[in-house]
Amino acid sequence: MADGTSRPEKPDWALSGRERADQARAARGLKPRRRRWPWVVLGLVVLGGGALWLRQDRTPAPGAATGTDSPQITLQMLPSELAKVQPAELRDTVKVTGSLAPETQAHLSAEVSGRLASVAVRAGDRVQAGQLLAQIDTETLENTLDQQRANAEATRAQLRLAQTQLERTRSMVKRGVVATSELDSDQASVDQLAASLKALEAQVESAEESIAKARIAAPFSGMISERDVDPGAYVATGTELFSIVDLTRMEFEADVPVRYAPGIHAGQRVELTVEGLGDAAFTGVVDRVNPVAASGTRMLPVYVGLDNPDTQLRGGMFASGLLVMETKADALGVPSEAIRQDPEGTYVLKVVDGVATRQAVQTARTWEGGRVTEVSSGLAAGDIIVAQPLEGLRAGAAIHVIAEPQTE
Repeated sequence: MADGTSRPEKPDWALSGRERADQARAARGLKPRRRRWPWVVLGLVVLGGGALWLRQDRTPAPGAATGTDSPQITLQMLPSELAKVQPAELRDTVKVTGSLAPETQAHLSAEVSGRLASVAVRAGDRVQAGQLLAQIDTETLENTLDQQRANAEATRAQLRLAQTQLERTRSMVKRGVVATSELDSDQASVDQLAASLKALEAQVESAEESIAKARIAAPFSGMISERDVDPGAYVATGTELFSIVDLTRMEFEADVPVRYAPGIHAGQRVELTVEGLGDAAFTGVVDRVNPVAASGTRMLPVYVGLDNPDTQLRGGMFASGLLVMETKADALGVPSEAIRQDPEGTYVLKVVDGVATRQAVQTARTWEGGRVTEVSSGLAAGDIIVAQPLEGLRAGAAIHVIAEPQTE
C-alpha cells in the first residue's frame, strides 16, 4: 500500500472462488483476470440509448399526420347491402289476401216445365249474349197457345155482336121504342164480354211468353261454368240448368284487419300477385267496403275490382298483395335498418370514395309498415348508403363491393 501498511490476508476459508483463482494465477506468475461487469453495464447503457434515439426519431412532429383518420379495416360488402338514394313514391300499405271471383255471373234456371229438346253447350264453352244454350220442347205450350187464341177470337166476335146490339138498342131508346132497361142489359153484356176478352188476351200473351221462355239463351257474353242437365231430361220450373260467368271483369274479396277500417275507402289502389301466375302483377281498385267484420273474425271484407281482358284470371284463384292506403310522391326514403343512433343524434353511413362516413340526417316518418323511413334532410339523390345494420361496421371503415354469390 502507499502508506507502507499491508492489508491482512484472508484465511483460505474466507476466500471467494474468484479470489482463489487469482491466487493460483499469481503463484504461476500470471496477472489476475480483469472484471467484465463494467463492460456489460456499459454495453447495456449504449443499447438503451440507441433504442431511445430510434423511438424519438419515429415520433411525429407536432401537427404532422398520424394516419388515425385513414381506414383501420376493409369490409367486403354485397351490392344488396348498399342502397342508392333516389326520389320515389313512398307508400303506406296493408297486406291483403283473398280469392277471386267473376264480377258478373248468373245461374240460369228453367222458367217453364217440359222436356229438354236440346242442350247446345258444355262447361267451358264461350258464348255470346243471346246465344241459344238449350231448348225445352214447346209442343204442349203451342197447343195451349192455339187454344187460348181460339177462345180469345170467339170472345172477340161475341163482343162485336154485343156492341152492335148495344148501338141498336141505344137508337131505339132515343126513339122511345124500347125501355131504358134494355139498354142497361145490353151495356152489361158488352162490358162482360170485354172483360172476358181482356183475360183471354192475357192468357194468349202468357202462352206466348212461355214459348219464348222455353228457349234458354245467354244473358251476356261469357263462359259456361256449369251445366246441370242433359238433353231429354224433364225439367220443372226452377230447375237449375247452367251457370255463366263473365271473366273480363273480376272481383277480389280481400280480408283486411278491422283496425285499418278508418283508412280504407273506395278508389284506393290494390297491387296483387296470384297463386299459379308467378310474378305477374295485377292492379285493382277498391269498389266498396263491408261495414261489418266477418262473423267470428277481426277481418273486414273489402271488394276490389280489376280488369281481366285476356281472361288470364279465373274464379277461385288465391291472391295476395298490398292495399295502398296513402302515398307521397318524389320523396327520399331509405331502409329503416339503415338509420342509426348515437349520442350525437340520428345518422346513416354514407359511402364516400369507398369509405363509410357518418352522415347526420333528419327523418320525417316511416312508410311501408315501418320498413322505409323518409329522410327530410341530410341526403341527396344519388347518395350511396349502407342499407343494413352490419355489426361492427363503423365510420372510417373502407368498403370493397364484391359480386353477389351465384345461386344454382
